[in-house]
Amino acid sequence: MERQCKILIIDDEPINTVLLEEALALAGVIHACNNSEKALELIKDIEPDILLLDLEMPVVSGFDILRLIKELPKFCDIRTIVITSHSDPAIEEEALSLGAIDFISKPLNLTLCRMRVENHINLLVQNKAIRATKAALAAEKEQLRITIDSIADGVISTDENACITYLNPVAQRLTGWSQISAKGRHIEDVMVLQDATTKNKSINPLTVALRENRTVAMAINTQLVSKQGIEHRVEDSAAPILDKNNKQCGAVMVFQDVSETLAMSVQMTYLSHHDQLTALPNRVLLHDRLTQSMARANFNKSKVSLLLLDLDKFKYINDAMGHHVGDEIIAHIGHSLDKFTCNDITVARVGGDEFALVVPHGIHITSIEALISQVLEVIGKPFRVAGEEHVLSASVGISVFPDDANSVEEILRHADSAMYKAKQIAANSYCYFSHDLQEEMNKRLEVGNYLRKALETNDLQVHYQPKYDLKTDDIIGAEALVRLKGADDEFISPVHFIEYAEESGLIYLLGEQVLEKSCIAAKKWLDSGYPKKVAVNVSAKQFMSTTLVDTVASILEKTSLPSRYLELEVTESALIDSYDQTITQLKLIADMGVSLALDDFGTGYSSLSYLRLFPLDVLKIDQSFVRDMLSDSQSLDIVTAIVDLANSLKLDIVAEGIETPEQKSKLEELGCAIGQGFLMGKPMPFDKITQQLSSLHSSKN
Repeated sequence: MERQCKILIIDDEPINTVLLEEALALAGVIHACNNSEKALELIKDIEPDILLLDLEMPVVSGFDILRLIKELPKFCDIRTIVITSHSDPAIEEEALSLGAIDFISKPLNLTLCRMRVENHINLLVQNKAIRATKAALAAEKEQLRITIDSIADGVISTDENACITYLNPVAQRLTGWSQISAKGRHIEDVMVLQDATTKNKSINPLTVALRENRTVAMAINTQLVSKQGIEHRVEDSAAPILDKNNKQCGAVMVFQDVSETLAMSVQMTYLSHHDQLTALPNRVLLHDRLTQSMARANFNKSKVSLLLLDLDKFKYINDAMGHHVGDEIIAHIGHSLDKFTCNDITVARVGGDEFALVVPHGIHITSIEALISQVLEVIGKPFRVAGEEHVLSASVGISVFPDDANSVEEILRHADSAMYKAKQIAANSYCYFSHDLQEEMNKRLEVGNYLRKALETNDLQVHYQPKYDLKTDDIIGAEALVRLKGADDEFISPVHFIEYAEESGLIYLLGEQVLEKSCIAAKKWLDSGYPKKVAVNVSAKQFMSTTLVDTVASILEKTSLPSRYLELEVTESALIDSYDQTITQLKLIADMGVSLALDDFGTGYSSLSYLRLFPLDVLKIDQSFVRDMLSDSQSLDIVTAIVDLANSLKLDIVAEGIETPEQKSKLEELGCAIGQGFLMGKPMPFDKITQQLSSLHSSKN
């Protein structure tokens, strides 16, 4: 709510103050004083808006009070109306000179007095409003100035003739002109623009904006040349300024220095298209180069080959020597392959230890055979990294446009399939994509789809091959073997889907599901009164997971199976991959009470140190030795040695693949106590092996 006006009446005659108080009661807050000696003190205390002052007072006259007020700047805004019985112009002149603004004559005409005071109150209110408006405008103007001066963009305003009226600090810095020097000059003189490539002078968009009365963007690739000759890449726009009548009264230019942004953009574009480790084109740029090469080949009726190569056994080097050494090796290979780069050939790093070469050539595919040999030769040259000599090899897959691919995605996919096949053939080899290979890859993809679906629905089947005491023919346990159904409910060979699971990373979920199903089966046997140990295979990939120990513990707890009824079978390759991690995990699993079996002993590295360093309980003789031992003396010697070794180390020994009575008898003779194979029992579903266990249990009781 607006403050009421404060009115102070100073008159030595009480009757006058009473009359004036009554007359002005509605005009504001009234204060009165009959003692002129206290007047100044009261003025300081009240700080009135309007002062009614009697000139003729004893001791301290009205003139004295006017003089005192005039000496105090604080009270310069008080509107003083003097009360006098004189009509002498000299008295009025003196009063006005001392700051009085109006007169009230005695005897008092209260109506006239009230009207004069009310008029002054209105003037006072108006003055305050004007001052407030001016202050607000000044603050707004200052805020606008601060804002324009603070923004990161350059701002130049001109009149309707394109002569400069204002430059903010950024504009002054970029043009090299000060506000004082530039003011009044034409925009073309101060803001010199040119094409960044040709250096030809450019038209300033502000002059166009004034001429055509519209917003105009600055031309692409524009450069501003400052007064000192410094060049800046700039961009933005200019627009006409229109007054309230929509009449053009000037123009404004807003622009910014994009030199650093453009440099950063160029750098970011390079980084997004090149591999940081080798500086070769990455997969994104490879895709673009392939697109261009294939388009040219299509136009020229020629061909393009994509060579996709992967370093053989690089993972082992990386894991054994550390990623920093692996990075140095990748950088070395990238530098070596970069020598093949030319106007036509693109060399790229696809990712990891994979590289690609895009090679345009004529209609005869044999023209790139020499290049492939050179590439393999370069990769195979010995080199030293981290103080050690390394000799690498690579597997190369080749796909040819338009012979076996019509798109970038297809040629990449086909080259990858061919490379995968080359790896299967042998190290340091190459393979062309073919339709037979396509069928093989389609079948592999189909297997992958079946596996993914089975894992999603937890629909994998587990069959159990019984293990027998070779002397008593009692079932002492079973090995869990995973089964996957394909089309027409026929089982897919584990050779196909286990390999896919390991390559795709699905092996972890597969292993977890098989382990849980196997533990559930063993718990049911235990609860039915025929406790049997179940053996579950664990792949080398699973040992690379840091969660294996927790997974085993969690499943044992979830299924309530005592750990002594679980056996994990590991291969020799699993023991050497990630050696430190594997031995740690095996010891933790052994500490749970889970037994550990070394599967297919004798087919891998067969280092006796494994038997000493790893907490193993069981050795399993590979079926290849069992199959040939009766016809091949060397196989028999190996089986004999393994049995003797296991017995001397107090390890259980299990023979796999027993198919004839003669094999069974020979193994008994050699001292092998446990065996499994088609002779005694094939892998069978849970219900069937449970029925056998039940029958054996009943026959004994």
